Amino acid sequence: MIEKINSISCKEDFVEYIKSLVRDYTDNHDEWENITIPDYLEQIASWIEDYSDSPANDIEWEKIDFKILAQLLYMGKIYE
Repeated sequence: MIEKINSISCKEDFVEYIKSLVRDYTDNHDEWENITIPDYLEQIASWIEDYSDSPANDIEWEKIDFKILAQLLYMGKIYE
């Protein structure tokens, strides 16, 4: 899955990556640490906080459009 992240360069790649996460969850459910939506979302938030302060942090956080990320997460709740 990590290799796929590095190959994302457009919207279509991102959509395919999300679909591959679904397939990975279905096929490798026992490898997932966070199997409920609350656990998954909580650990995303925790990772952001921890990684932001990490010396290994290589993300330019000021370049991320957090409103779009929030909208993506919200639409997953209500879109049919």
